[in-house]
Amino acid sequence: MDGSYKLESFTDNRESEVNRLKSQVDLFYQREFELYKKIGLRNGMRLIECGSGPGFLISNIVRDFPLCTATAVEVDPFFIEQLNKSSLINGKKIFQVKQASIYETELADNYFDFAIVRLVLEHLKEPEKAIAEVRRILKPGGQLVVVSNDFAYHLLTYPSIPELDDMYRAYIESRLSEGGNPLIGRQLPVLLKKGDFETINIEIICVHNDLEGDKPFLKSENVNISKSLVKDGFLKKEILETLIENWYKMLQQPDHVIFRQLFVISGVKGAKTAVPKSKTNENDSKITDGRPLNFDSLKGMTSTQQVSELGIFFINKVRAIMEQQSLEIDLHTKLNDIDIDSIAAAELSSIVKSDFNTGISISDILQKYSINDIIRLVINNSGTDSSVRPNDLVSKSGTDWLEGEL
Repeated sequence: MDGSYKLESFTDNRESEVNRLKSQVDLFYQREFELYKKIGLRNGMRLIECGSGPGFLISNIVRDFPLCTATAVEVDPFFIEQLNKSSLINGKKIFQVKQASIYETELADNYFDFAIVRLVLEHLKEPEKAIAEVRRILKPGGQLVVVSNDFAYHLLTYPSIPELDDMYRAYIESRLSEGGNPLIGRQLPVLLKKGDFETINIEIICVHNDLEGDKPFLKSENVNISKSLVKDGFLKKEILETLIENWYKMLQQPDHVIFRQLFVISGVKGAKTAVPKSKTNENDSKITDGRPLNFDSLKGMTSTQQVSELGIFFINKVRAIMEQQSLEIDLHTKLNDIDIDSIAAAELSSIVKSDFNTGISISDILQKYSINDIIRLVINNSGTDSSVRPNDLVSKSGTDWLEGEL
């Protein structure tokens, strides 16, 4: 299995890692389980967890929802041994165990009601492929829940510990080098949408030591991962030593805080096999006879024709960028008067540069330019150096272009 989660890279002590994973599940489980139910998990459903590890999460769920028909998918042989043990209680099989990759589960199409992928996608080289495979085995209307970190928003403390930032930067660098993406949490709604899931939602589960106590945090954050970062050259030994010292000092403070969060993204498998991708309207970059509107097409026109065609072109572009086809705008309307935002201004600036090789600043679009001003710049720059940005080209309201004015 490719990616950044390998037992040997996480710890020298496999039993210690199993204990850490258990504590990590325990720390979040009550809030997590309530959220699963809110999303749609029900007793009696066909449930699958892809990337189950030792199986602590799925064991908890079937304990609380004993009528679920549950399956745990895991690729690591050591974790498969753990799963086979935890799947038996008093000789009764409480969930099925399948040794397979999340990329290719070898399970039936359209079978499961509810799928959980917890702290897995952040370690994969091809998360999109995993999402597609989980979608395949879900029924139409089935739900996928992805639980993930984003290590730009990980564990926080009070008093703050600066070395934690160093450690997490080292962790991010390490996992990226191995093919993972520890910053994937922020991307997951987009990835599920691209994977043809519908009704996508995002939640954040937060835990706090004043509510949970210190011990669950301490058990779920052991030092073995940090030691591996030092061993592999991603973190300086001195930083780790200072981190441990400051962690101890933080715990001695009477009002100390340990805070952590997880991203939870959910989506529903629709009946469609694919979501049609939107296409750019090619007509808005053409002039009336179908020729592309650019410097070459402008050269054969009179100045009146140039202004007319550029005016139509830019009015249509602004309406499209603003997603307001009925927007009332003319050549003299200041763009800041129609509440153009910074993203729309950046897009318009990019269009002027790419289509007409004319530089125009985003701040000028936001503060003072009308479409007429942009047209003046484009025509003035036609056939000249693209760095020309005359400040005196800002038009006065009501100013008309005269035949031959260039």
